Amino acid sequence: MTTKQKPSRANTVRQRRSSQIPKERVRERSKPASKSPGTGTGQTSRTSRQAYRPASVFLPVEPRPITPTTLRQMKGGSLRQAQGSALRQIFGVSSPANAKGNPVQRMTNTQRTGTRNPHGTRTRTLGKGYDFAFSLGRTAVRAPLLSLPNLGSRWVSAGLTLLLGLLLYTLGTAKPFKVAAVEVTGNHRLDTAEVSASLGLTGQPSYKAVPSLIEKDLRTIFPELAGVTVKVTFPNHIRVAVDERMPILAWYQDGNTTWIDPNGIAFTPRGNVPDLVQIASNGNPPKPPVDPQKSMYDQGFIRPAMVQAILTLYPQVPGGAPMIYDPKYGMGWQDPRGWAVYFGQNTQEIEMKKKVYQAILDTFSQQGIQPTLVSVAYLDAPFYK
Repeated sequence: MTTKQKPSRANTVRQRRSSQIPKERVRERSKPASKSPGTGTGQTSRTSRQAYRPASVFLPVEPRPITPTTLRQMKGGSLRQAQGSALRQIFGVSSPANAKGNPVQRMTNTQRTGTRNPHGTRTRTLGKGYDFAFSLGRTAVRAPLLSLPNLGSRWVSAGLTLLLGLLLYTLGTAKPFKVAAVEVTGNHRLDTAEVSASLGLTGQPSYKAVPSLIEKDLRTIFPELAGVTVKVTFPNHIRVAVDERMPILAWYQDGNTTWIDPNGIAFTPRGNVPDLVQIASNGNPPKPPVDPQKSMYDQGFIRPAMVQAILTLYPQVPGGAPMIYDPKYGMGWQDPRGWAVYFGQNTQEIEMKKKVYQAILDTFSQQGIQPTLVSVAYLDAPFYK
């Protein structure tokens, strides 16, 4: 009993391929080879062969097989021209065309280079060829897609908030934005280091330096400043221009000394100012009324008229004797001959009071009277004790 031999895999694949060959190709294979007109006796031309399988490629035109002449040209060396003619034969295109179907104009070698060689022949430019454009048919080409997120107003606000927070963090922590020192101009008795230390801005971010607040703090800490101007410039510069008051009176009271300027404003002494009028006081002088048009820093300690009266009386004071002030009797001085003289609170008619006081002194010398106190505060009722 004979066993049936199982066909091999190679035979199975060969039979399957032969069943898929078109009828036209089967008939061509069955025909004997014919002689080519250009070949000698005994030479047969090769059968034309399709370069692809029509069932596997979709093309927009009817494909045509390549002729043996084109194959011989490809073997003979003119590969580029043969490729062009072969493609035109396959796709049925008479001349090269672009993507829109318009014929592509050929450029001559002279147009490409614009020159001729010394022998008079055109120079061939290497690397130049024909451009073929044809449709891809139903081939799906997928380009890279760049998708942008659809950001709403909340995302934009969040981004701006984050950017602003980063900017504030940089302004608050970066060294170039921190105040190194305060530049002070216009000061004569006031120390620059003292002004800088009083503000406490050294090493702090420059955005904390508010000019209006700095001016207010300096006027409060240093009453001797008649004016303050502050400028803050980027990134960390603070410039302070000050105007100091000029004192003319040194007021001694309760063991403390206060300087007073011509407007009657008192402030703490600073430095050394010569030729000040010395006044020893037994109590507070009457305060001037509050001027609503002036700031709290410009309100006076005594009336400006009283300051002028003190300056008028000061030349009458004997050399070396200080002027005195008493809340009851007013201003005067201590006479070296042993008594105190007062001209009262009223600063008017100072010249007349000086004449009355001189007449009283003449009476003392004529009658030999030694008083302890003389008052000419009231012209119609002067007295002595």
